[in-house]
Amino acid sequence: MSFATDLQQLLEHACKTTWSQFDWVKANASLYGLTKRSVDKWSTPGEAAFVSLLAEYPFLRRRLAKIVQAHAAPGLSAGTPLVSGVFLHDRPKARFGSSPTQVDLADLLFVRHHFQTGQPRPQGRAFLLQAKASTTPRTGALTGKAGRQFDLYADWSTPFALPNGELGAPPGGGKWDFALGPAPHQSSGLYGIVSSQRSCRGQKFPDNCPWAVAPAVPPDKGLPRDAKASMSLAAALEGFVAGRHGRPWHVGAGADDHWSTFVERALRRSIAWEVQGQRIGGVDLPRKRSALSFIQSFLSLEINAKLMLSPADRELSFDSHVEDLIAGVDSIGRQAATWAASIKGDDEPAETAPAPDEARGGMSLVYIATFGDEPLADVQHDWLKPPQE
Repeated sequence: MSFATDLQQLLEHACKTTWSQFDWVKANASLYGLTKRSVDKWSTPGEAAFVSLLAEYPFLRRRLAKIVQAHAAPGLSAGTPLVSGVFLHDRPKARFGSSPTQVDLADLLFVRHHFQTGQPRPQGRAFLLQAKASTTPRTGALTGKAGRQFDLYADWSTPFALPNGELGAPPGGGKWDFALGPAPHQSSGLYGIVSSQRSCRGQKFPDNCPWAVAPAVPPDKGLPRDAKASMSLAAALEGFVAGRHGRPWHVGAGADDHWSTFVERALRRSIAWEVQGQRIGGVDLPRKRSALSFIQSFLSLEINAKLMLSPADRELSFDSHVEDLIAGVDSIGRQAATWAASIKGDDEPAETAPAPDEARGGMSLVYIATFGDEPLADVQHDWLKPPQE
């Protein structure tokens, strides 16, 4: 099967799993202290549920790594890719213009890193995604806060603030300005439209993929704000891995590059993971907040230096480093086993120290890193073309 086909099947699996979890929670709502009258009002899982299965389901992350390794050109993926993600329900709020209204900046941040042989800095691509659930691959007319958010997505040269301080102040203070950074700034963020039905087939979604992506194009005067998708998320991610899709970003950017600073800041702020207990039926249920601590090493110059060794040494260095990082992720599974044993009274649930205050305020993201002899493809500036009417 092709790269895009495998990615499409993975996205379908994520959506089916979302529905399965929705059905289970609805059927067992009494365990959560909810009444039948309350749950009977539920019709779909909701956008946050669909996004969480893209970002944080370990099985899907491992499958994504295998798909990248199987299909990416050898020059882009010489060893085991590193793929991880985290879902944080509290996402950054943005404010711009004269209005005090705060809107969500994004539901998810996709981050790409590629370490090329002999290069001191990794190459990067990234884009923000705002999810909307719909029966067709378009958002429909957006008004109120959603309409105001559309205005930001339609013009990423709009200076904006994060008034709650989730990611700190931009370089030099003041407001964030995504026009400052590598081109094309128009692809900083886009809409991800997910099918609100159990199957998207017959709903005109591109490639019959349950996720589609759409640019925010300023409407003609008198017409509604409406994002219409012409590309599946599977096709977008295929180009993202190759380097054609997304916006370039760089580690260690200066004050004249707000976009790269934002992406790196989001990575650093999302690396800590902690346990939050939710009391249900007399049992404390741990909830994983993040599993990205190993990405910290990929933001360091030491790792970049190791990857500049001879061809034989650097391939061994990258593979062994990724294996060590994956082993670290598996420790989360061991902690889950400890918690399961505690239910039987064998032990106390494992407690993890909370992240330091300066590390709080991350955002949901998916991270993909590879190593190879070849560079990423040049960015295709018009990769997000609006559909032809």
